[in-house]
Amino acid sequence: MDMWKCLKEGRQLPIPDEDTLVFWEGCRRRRLLIQQCDDCHAFRFPPSPLCPQCSSSMATWRQDSGRGEVLTFCVYHSELAGPAWRSKLPYVVTVVELLQSRVKMLGNLMVTDPDLVRIGLEVRLEFETIDNRITLPQFRPLSDCEGSRGLQSRSKR
Repeated sequence: MDMWKCLKEGRQLPIPDEDTLVFWEGCRRRRLLIQQCDDCHAFRFPPSPLCPQCSSSMATWRQDSGRGEVLTFCVYHSELAGPAWRSKLPYVVTVVELLQSRVKMLGNLMVTDPDLVRIGLEVRLEFETIDNRITLPQFRPLSDCEGSRGLQSRSKR
């Protein structure tokens, strides 16, 4: 059930399992699929066999637009995740709250200048095809201009 079981050599890549296979197949088809509980209607991520709200095992996969905003982020300047990441330094890992489903999703934020990243930055989901088996969800600032102001004020939900 671990969403991010990873291969240990080279760039760490997820290994889909029975709980996450639909999610990864959706990514391969460039669709972000999020589970929604059939009983309490809560969205859940990462995929799991039981709803964390009501413990129901019944869920339907729903497509999410992939738009969201940065809740927090970290800029990596060293290859903590292994030497395969050296060419990507510095890189940004972010937690994004998706606007449609309200789930929080961890992912890379694709930017050329990490100094422009801030909490509240509006982002959209894109996909990076690794091979015929794995396509990774990645985020990019919603505006093509990475220095755009994004969300400055927003009422709490």
